[in-house]
Amino acid sequence: MRWIITKDHWGGCMGLGENADGAPARGRPEDGEALPMEFRLYDPRGKLLFEGRCGDIDEDWWHGFEPLIYLWNPFRARRLYYRRAGMKKRWRPFRQP
Repeated sequence: MRWIITKDHWGGCMGLGENADGAPARGRPEDGEALPMEFRLYDPRGKLLFEGRCGDIDEDWWHGFEPLIYLWNPFRARRLYYRRAGMKKRWRPFRQP
């Protein structure tokens, strides 16, 4: 699933993500505008690390793990929250159905 970091609250990861084939890739934050979901990654203490855009987690929840798995070790990202882009609905915690 395509995903990209669009806001970096940690440093050094702007544009980090994966391309549509699942290979690590870098891009511009504007590249995320075409993706349907927004996500936020937090450390164990609740500090916001990164914000980004990704493919449809509701449709393909398994691949919703990808940003979290990729940033688990290097940044201690432990929680992912998401919502449909452009909506002002509450952020939902990522959990498998």
